Amino acid sequence: MKYKFKNFLIILILLISVSSVILPIPLNNLDEIWNYNFARCIKNGLLPYKDFNMVQTPLLPIINGIFLKLTFDELIVMRILAVILTTLILFTIYKIFEILDINSYIINISVITIFILLYKFLCIDYNYSVLLITLITICFEIKNKKDRIIESNHKKDFILGILVGTSILFKQTTGLALLLIFIFYKILLVKNKKDFKIVFKTIIYRLLGVLIPIILLVLYLTINNIWKDFLDYTVYSLKTFSNKISYINLLNGNYGIIVQLLSIAIPITVLIMYYQSVYKKHTGKEQENIFILFSYSVASLVIIFPISDSIHFLIGSIPTIIALIYMIYISLKKIINKQPKSKQIKYELKCFMKVFGYLSIIAIIAFSIYNIVKYIRIASNYTELSHFRFIPYKSDNIKKIDDYILEKNKDGKNVYILDASAAIYMIPINRYNKDYDMFLKGNLGACGEERTNRKT
Repeated sequence: MKYKFKNFLIILILLISVSSVILPIPLNNLDEIWNYNFARCIKNGLLPYKDFNMVQTPLLPIINGIFLKLTFDELIVMRILAVILTTLILFTIYKIFEILDINSYIINISVITIFILLYKFLCIDYNYSVLLITLITICFEIKNKKDRIIESNHKKDFILGILVGTSILFKQTTGLALLLIFIFYKILLVKNKKDFKIVFKTIIYRLLGVLIPIILLVLYLTINNIWKDFLDYTVYSLKTFSNKISYINLLNGNYGIIVQLLSIAIPITVLIMYYQSVYKKHTGKEQENIFILFSYSVASLVIIFPISDSIHFLIGSIPTIIALIYMIYISLKKIINKQPKSKQIKYELKCFMKVFGYLSIIAIIAFSIYNIVKYIRIASNYTELSHFRFIPYKSDNIKKIDDYILEKNKDGKNVYILDASAAIYMIPINRYNKDYDMFLKGNLGACGEERTNRKT
């Protein structure tokens, strides 16, 4: 009972904290707008790829579209879903640290730190969906590993395989990387023929689980007769994709000192994990945990490329950041234990962490409640634009452009906005123009800009 209450309290604190960040965000995040537009298209009965252009697999828009259908066609619904998704991510991170047997006060500080790293970029997004699946998988793998990490429960392998397989339905590239690691990573532990037989059985059961969501995707595309359009936007369009940001920008400090330091620390951490758990094949509970974290860190880091900006970098680095905190913790623990006054040092550190942790939580709760109350007071001022109600925005510019579009429509003329922000103006007047409302290179199919030229 006490354990359940603790979990409930943690989730409640996370919900309040995350809500205070996501709900009041001004209307300026294009990723959020595009994902909302996808969901609206699904809700309105349109088919992905055939009726609206996107380059990722369709599960997230389908889920969001169902919620819009069941509730209200408003962006605020997407933000509530983003609050739930982010809360689940942070709670899963908390549980991973707990399973790793890290001091509870350090867990609190670590989760707060990760939350602060991400808070500027929180929204409903397929990359966060894949991250949640990755974290749940890590949590499961560490918690349920047997005396020999190479062994596993085949029934649980199959069930977990279904979960991991859904990642490819959110984003095909990062999902594929995750499921390949999930299926095959234990091969690195094989030492003899007996080990190979054990791992081979694990691979089979995990593969069978993974295939179920993939089969469902194949059926969805086949039943709706959208294979051609699906391949056009998700595969063939890669030859026109030129939106690339080099990792050098992270190292040069273009996204701030914190991201710069992490961009140096993350690769080093991965190399250290590889050296300790794979190259040197160190054994023991801690090294087995590091091996699991290393494997899924590699899968998650795929998110960073080819767009190595701060948001992709931070999302992709979360499993490695967890591993970094864990490795620092066990290293410091060993150093302290060797000291003559280790008990006193432990006591003093525990007191410091306890006070610092509780003060941080109190400060965050107070700040969060203040932000939520402030948001509630101003939310009613933003009800003029359809679908953007209760979202802070500058309505004058949007209304002027929308009035112009509607006026031209009355004269029998169609207005297209050739800009990435087009959806912001089209959504309030219930307009959707395929290819134009997400006018980005690599998002226009194999023909690229020539497709839109033919339409005009």
